[in-house]
Amino acid sequence: MDQGEPGLDYNDSNLNPLICDICKQTFDSLDKLGEHQKQKHNM
Repeated sequence: MDQGEPGLDYNDSNLNPLICDICKQTFDSLDKLGEHQKQKHNM
């Protein structure tokens, strides 16, 4: 289980709506959040 930030469970339903922890933008799916972070934050 290598997900970067310790203590964060990316499958936790409590993270809905999904929020980019870098710029605080919200997303309605983990895929959209992941794409956003790849494009905007080089993750």
